[in-house]
Amino acid sequence: MAEQTGKTLTQLANELGVSRDKIIYRYKKLPEDHYYKENNTIYIKENGVQRIIDELGEDINEETPQHEVSSPINDYLIEQLAKKDEQIEQLQKLIDQQQQLNAEDKKLIKELHQYFALEAPKESNEEEDKRSAELEAQVAKLEEQMKKAEALSTEKEQLEKELADLKADLEAKQKKWYQFWKKKN
Repeated sequence: MAEQTGKTLTQLANELGVSRDKIIYRYKKLPEDHYYKENNTIYIKENGVQRIIDELGEDINEETPQHEVSSPINDYLIEQLAKKDEQIEQLQKLIDQQQQLNAEDKKLIKELHQYFALEAPKESNEEEDKRSAELEAQVAKLEEQMKKAEALSTEKEQLEKELADLKADLEAKQKKWYQFWKKKN
């Protein structure tokens, strides 16, 4: 078959600024010489395009519905929300890990308290000093991990607040036409 030029139903709908359903409705009324099918895709020839344009008349260039409009701001906000969701997910994993570490730390601290409460047999001063230094190092490490957990928790709360703000901004930008006349509180 010689290559024919034509527009798909979707291309024509986008070009004219009308819904695809309106184009389909009018395509079904066209005679067979105004369109052709190729690879299960319907192409409308120029004479068919002109006939559809004539039938649509005033409907052409109608403003598209708000939910179909894709503005750069909305795209940016959606992208930012996706990034924030990923960050929150990562923070949640870190918090879970930190909670596991905290549980292990509490267990070690409990064991240390039990150890000191039993009054182990006197060891030489060098061994006691060495053991004491090791325990102090472990306690310092545990305190550092606790501080990191608190910092992560604070950062998570801040990210959740930013996410909520971004979602509110996105919802505010996607008002329906009838909401523009509502009074702001």
